[in-house]
Amino acid sequence: MTTTTQQTTGDAGDAGDPHDADGTVGSGSAVGHARWLTLLLGVFAALVLARSLSEGIYDIAFANLALDLSGLVSTVGLVYCVGYGVEVVASVAAGPLLDRGSPKAVLVTSYLVKIAVFGVIGLGSAFLSSHLWAIVLAAATVDLVHHLGEMALFVLLPRILDPTTLVRVQGIGGTVRSACELLSPVVAGLAIALLPGSKALLAAAALQVLALAVFAALVAVVARRPAAAERPGAATESGAGADLPPVSRRTVARTLVTHSAWRRFVLFHGLTVLALSTVILSLLSLMRQTLDMSPSRAGAFLAFSTVGAVLGGLVVAKGGPEGIRTSLRWAPALAGLGTLTVALFGRFQPVLAAGLVVFGLGFTVYLRSAGLLVQLRAPAALLGTWHGLVDAVIRIVSAAAILATGFLFDHLGGRPVYVAFGALLLVAGALWSSFDGDDHDALTTTALHPEAVRSG
Repeated sequence: MTTTTQQTTGDAGDAGDPHDADGTVGSGSAVGHARWLTLLLGVFAALVLARSLSEGIYDIAFANLALDLSGLVSTVGLVYCVGYGVEVVASVAAGPLLDRGSPKAVLVTSYLVKIAVFGVIGLGSAFLSSHLWAIVLAAATVDLVHHLGEMALFVLLPRILDPTTLVRVQGIGGTVRSACELLSPVVAGLAIALLPGSKALLAAAALQVLALAVFAALVAVVARRPAAAERPGAATESGAGADLPPVSRRTVARTLVTHSAWRRFVLFHGLTVLALSTVILSLLSLMRQTLDMSPSRAGAFLAFSTVGAVLGGLVVAKGGPEGIRTSLRWAPALAGLGTLTVALFGRFQPVLAAGLVVFGLGFTVYLRSAGLLVQLRAPAALLGTWHGLVDAVIRIVSAAAILATGFLFDHLGGRPVYVAFGALLLVAGALWSSFDGDDHDALTTTALHPEAVRSG
C-alpha cells in the first residue's frame, strides 16, 4: 500500500529505508514527501472546488424552481427548511453506518445519487420539474446524500492521513471553500443564464462527475504516499473498529454527557457556534436595516468576511496539530472583536470592512480547529457516531438561535443584538482559555477509546 519515493544508500541505512542513520527523514525522502504533499493538497483543493461550485448551483436552481412553480418566497424557505431537517436526521442516524461500513463507498454513492437526480430533472422530466412537491423531495434527497457524503469524508480523512497532513488538508480545504463563496454565485448565475430552468441542474451534475473523478485521483494519491507520511498504527479505510465490540448510539451520547472533558467541549462548542452561526447569517440584515446599506452594497461588503475566511484556512494549515489548542482560545475572541466592531463602528465603511475580515478570520479558524479536534481526539472506530451526535446538537441549537435572533432584530434592532453576540463570543474565548492541555489530553481517555475498551 505504501511506497518510498527514493531509496537511500551507503551510510543512510538499508535500501528502502527513508530515514538516515540517526532516525531522521533523509533528504531524498523529504523531497519526495514534499512533492507528494503538494500533489495531495492540489487534488483535495480541486475536490472541494468541484463540490462547492456544484452545491452553489443546485441550491440556487432548486430555489428558483420552487419560486417559479409557486410564486411564493415562503416556498424557498420550505426547501431550505426541509433540507436542514434531513441533515439533522442524517447526522444522528448515519454515524453507525459510517463506523461499521466503508466511508469511501458512502461518499461514492452520494455522488452517484446526486448525479442521477440532477440528470433526471435536468434532462427534461416534465413531471418532476412541474410539481412543487417533487422539487422539495428532490432537494431534500440531494441535501440528505450530500450531508452523508460530507460526514463520510470527515470520517475517512483521519483514517488515511497522519495528523499533520490532516490539518493541512483541512486548512487548505477551508480556504478553497471560502473562496468558492465568492465564486459560486457568479458560476451559478452563468449556469442558470445558459441553462434556464431545470436544465441548470445539468451543470451541477457535470461538476459532481468531476468531483467523483477527482476523489478517485485523491484515493490514488493517498495510496502512493511515501513511508515518511505513513501514520503509525493508522486505521484502514474501512473496518476501523472491526476488532472492538459494537457500541450503541445511546452509549456514545451518554459518554458525551458524562465525561467531563467532552461535556465541556460540547457546551463550549455549542455556545460558540450558536453565536458564530447567528452572526454570519444575519450580517446582511444588519447592514441593510441597521447600517442603511443598499442590497448590492451590503452584498459586496459580505465579501470582506470571505477574505477573512480564506486567510483563516491558511492559518489553520500553517499551525498544524499543535496550533489547535491555542486557536480555540483566540479565534472566538477575535470573531467577537470583529462582531463588536461591525455593530458599533459599522457606519465607517473602512472600519466595517476591517471588522468583517477579522470576524471571517476568527470564524473559519475556530470552526476548522474544533472539527479537527473531534477528528483527532474522538475514538477512530466511533468517529461517525461521535461527530454525528455533536453535529446534530449544534445544528438544533443554532437553528433555534437563528429563529430567536430574527424576533429580537425586529423588536430591539440589530445593534444591541450584535453587541450581545459579540460579548458572548468574548465569553466563549475566555471559556476556551480554561480548556487547557489536561482537558485536551482527557478527550482521549473515555471508556470508549480503544485502550479502555480492550483493557475492559
